[in-house]
Amino acid sequence: MRVERAIDAYLDWRRLERDATPRSIDSYRRILWKLAEDYPEVELGRLTTADLRSFLKRWEGMSAATRANVISVLHSFFDWANVEDVIDVDPSAKIRRPRKRRPDVYRPSLEELERIRAAALPHERPAIVLMEGAGLRSAEIRACRWADFDVVRGRVRVFRKGQHWFYLPLAPDVVDELRDSFRGLQPELDDHVFAVEVEQWVSQFERVRRLKNPKQPASSQALWRMVARVCRRAGVRELHPHQLRHGFANRFLRESGRDVAALRSLLGHSRIDTTQLYTDEIELDELARALAEAFRLRELQASSEWTTLDQATLKYPRSRLMEAAGIEPASAAAPAEHLQA
Repeated sequence: MRVERAIDAYLDWRRLERDATPRSIDSYRRILWKLAEDYPEVELGRLTTADLRSFLKRWEGMSAATRANVISVLHSFFDWANVEDVIDVDPSAKIRRPRKRRPDVYRPSLEELERIRAAALPHERPAIVLMEGAGLRSAEIRACRWADFDVVRGRVRVFRKGQHWFYLPLAPDVVDELRDSFRGLQPELDDHVFAVEVEQWVSQFERVRRLKNPKQPASSQALWRMVARVCRRAGVRELHPHQLRHGFANRFLRESGRDVAALRSLLGHSRIDTTQLYTDEIELDELARALAEAFRLRELQASSEWTTLDQATLKYPRSRLMEAAGIEPASAAAPAEHLQA
């Protein structure tokens, strides 16, 4: 089977039997058709590991995460071809994915999140609150309708990544904000929560801002531009929607005592190691506190006055050699006895 026909059959399999999303299908198609461009009219079974490594040079200057994604697509494609007896040997089996590195993501502070919420206009506030107060993704925000809210129980029905529905509990302040927005905006239940406002000419000299059809979902670019406008209005650095999600995660970890398991469910992660990428800000805070405490103890030990020393600096753990010799560790009483003598 030629490469082009194999790609079409593989995409049909992912769509029909694996129930892949249209976005995933498009992502796989963009990568695999580049393989067909490099090796046109070639039988799939003739491709070797060296051919695939030469193909991967297309992404030589890209990030490790991008190259890992391309290699994962190749693994899935050739594993399917091997199981379906299209090829005898999987040429991608020897290719390894690069190690993923922590992304350099700016996480807004608690003060910045408060300023962003306060700067949002009435029609912008519901989407802003759901991002920085509930941690919803961009696609989840754009798919959310007012009918999905249960203000009595304080939860929202979210269409999660992977095309499944999930009931997500909301914090009391988020429920209050959404209730106030519903009373002020008075939308219909089948309207989308995020509605786009655009400028239109009403005469030769006058332009007005009007909301587009709220029953049609907005684009990701429209949500991105709205967040940027609110950030400029709030006087903070320009953020994108996913950074507001990071801000929610770090605030929740601080307030919950680092409950990573609960955060995983709130963010909708299938793997706990994905959630742990959000904890580096908390770890930095803990390291800073430990460093400050070490500096305080070092300053106390460097002082020449006994009155500046506390018991923690004068007590040392008892080692095995001290136990064998019957020596007790130093205590805070020793300096006082020495001074009296």
